[in-house]
Amino acid sequence: MRKNYTIKNMWDLLEVDLESCFGINKLKHSFSFTKSNTIVIYASNGIMKTSFANTFQELSKGKTPRDRLFGKDTFCSIKAGDNDIDAKDILVIKSFENINTTESQSKLLVDEQSKEEYNSIFRGLIDLKDKIIVDLNRKSGVPKKEIEQILLNDFDKNNIYDLFKDIYQQDLVDNHSLLKYSELFNGDVIEFLTKPDVKNKIEEYFTTYNDLIKKSNVFKAGVFNPGRADTVAQTLIKEGYFYANHKVLFDGDEHPITDDKQLASRLLEEKKAIIENENLLKIEKEIKKVAVKQFRDLIEKNPLIVSEYNDIKAFRKKVWISYFSTIFFFLTDIVESYNTGSKRLSEIEQTAKDQETEWDKIVKKFNERFFVPFKATITNKDSSILGKSAPNIAFQFDNKTGDPRTFNSDELNREDILSQGEKRAMYLMNVLFNIEAKKKENRETLLIIDDIADSFDYKNKYAIIQYLSDIHRDGSYKQIILTHNYDFYRTIQSRLLDGTSKRDCSFMALKNDDEIKLIGTGHNYQSEPFSYWKKNLDTPLMFLASIPFVRNLIEFKDEDFSDDFILLTSLLHIKSDTDTITVAQLKTVYEKVITSSGLEKYNQTDTVKSILEAETNKIISNPITQGINLEEKIALSIAIRLKAEEYMFSKVSDKTPFNKYQTGKLFERFKTEFEGVLDEEITKLDEVNLITPENIHLNSFMFEPIIDLAIDHLVRLYIDLKNLR
Repeated sequence: MRKNYTIKNMWDLLEVDLESCFGINKLKHSFSFTKSNTIVIYASNGIMKTSFANTFQELSKGKTPRDRLFGKDTFCSIKAGDNDIDAKDILVIKSFENINTTESQSKLLVDEQSKEEYNSIFRGLIDLKDKIIVDLNRKSGVPKKEIEQILLNDFDKNNIYDLFKDIYQQDLVDNHSLLKYSELFNGDVIEFLTKPDVKNKIEEYFTTYNDLIKKSNVFKAGVFNPGRADTVAQTLIKEGYFYANHKVLFDGDEHPITDDKQLASRLLEEKKAIIENENLLKIEKEIKKVAVKQFRDLIEKNPLIVSEYNDIKAFRKKVWISYFSTIFFFLTDIVESYNTGSKRLSEIEQTAKDQETEWDKIVKKFNERFFVPFKATITNKDSSILGKSAPNIAFQFDNKTGDPRTFNSDELNREDILSQGEKRAMYLMNVLFNIEAKKKENRETLLIIDDIADSFDYKNKYAIIQYLSDIHRDGSYKQIILTHNYDFYRTIQSRLLDGTSKRDCSFMALKNDDEIKLIGTGHNYQSEPFSYWKKNLDTPLMFLASIPFVRNLIEFKDEDFSDDFILLTSLLHIKSDTDTITVAQLKTVYEKVITSSGLEKYNQTDTVKSILEAETNKIISNPITQGINLEEKIALSIAIRLKAEEYMFSKVSDKTPFNKYQTGKLFERFKTEFEGVLDEEITKLDEVNLITPENIHLNSFMFEPIIDLAIDHLVRLYIDLKNLR
């Protein structure tokens, strides 16, 4: 039911009303965050934890929870204050699952101010680059998306802007700008040219061609070939050279050329001596016979390019340079812009390398707090901070006898190097990235944390608790922590919650056939029961529940052969004096270990066993199913053990007493004698052996088994034993 909360902001009150949501049949509860940013729920396995987390996870995705098992109609209402909770306000953290943190890590690494300045410079460069790509695409026939990579490959470069600078500084000659790169270096053409016999013919063609060039009065090998001559002629005509009454005189000629027609005729005359040379034509025909269609077409249109294929890599570069010679303006513009911006880009990148990010803080905490065999680092911090690439996280393993080994997370998983605990630690680091990234959204977030410490050893479990404490104090989050580990539950209470908030923000989940209820369990006597019992031994149930604990203290102080230890053992096992031990006898023992026992308030002649029977009958008549019921469960467990041993001793022929491990040895004696005769009784007694030992041999560090055990189960077991004949 909703209490009368005064809501000042949306997170003062979280109202949860669920029906048929995954494994939750019905749950209705109001959580108040007015006293604490953290609420902790203890729920034994199978009650609600995973279903509760799954419900919120579906909501965080904008989906509706469902009943996967029976397909029942689902009802789900979760309100923060007076409004339905927003999916963006929920972050669910499970104990271990696949998780993608690339986006969150990027958020943590990106420095928005530096990134914006960096991007502003690059946006201008990219715009200029795109213009060049468009022109190159039109000239080359190469798809726009492929041009940059092909250019880098052809010129053996890694950076397109450095390539532009290099080309800008070269002597740009237009020999082949009218040819299509996509045709010149078509896959079929290249495959054809790599055949040994074809390659030999081309080399022969190239040698013959160069010999003819050397004999020419106009052309010179490696300096002024027919292609360059055509380029010069086109330029002179275009620029009106002859209209200005200028002339051209080739070396060795007697008369100068005075117009464009004479120039074209003179060059054609020189080219014919090459193109129509019988040896060259013979080789060309031999190549054409076996050539693929694309190459035959190329030779027919441009017979002299055959010689260029003698060095295909150099030919590729010549073709690109020819294209660039026609777009020199754009090339000049981008190189000047790059030269101006590159210095500032370098400064920003260096700042990015040096600055400390939220990522650094998380990894520093992780490396300092967690006990794992590796250290996490980021190998591309500057480019990640600037948003140029996704973070690349490396895990370094130190080797005292050699160089350290470094792996990325995928490699670690493939090699199966890490233990499950270490994998969970890696997972937790990724969780922290997501949590910190959520802060960037500047909105309060509800964290649902499902057994995040499961399967960790103690030292790493406490590292997790430190993180949860950091989150608790931060104030950006409200967190509901669910766990099936009672020790972890108590530690969260003591570390994160104070006296007042502990009472209002600690819950235990109880499940019956109809619904799940969350009951408050934040009282000191529940988290520290022994201190509370010591002050309240005048309460019979607490007096009875303290017997195993006092016996443990005596064992620690005087060993297990002392008279006091043996006396208390007679109250946990059937011995010759079990029925006759009085309160007065116990008072004498208790006062040796407890200053003020409170046992003087009992009738000193009453037997402890009679008090146990009276209290057990009260529980049986009116079992209290709400709460942890620690005292009731321990008293019932003692009564069950004694009832079982009484029955077995009444049946077995050999009644020889035992010094140690009485219940187990007595059960084996009973089973040996009555197996096949009293099988139902053996099954029931086996259940006693399974359930009661941990409950009776209780200490302050280990009583989780009895917390998880439902009291109605113990009540049923006691009644069944009582009815044995």
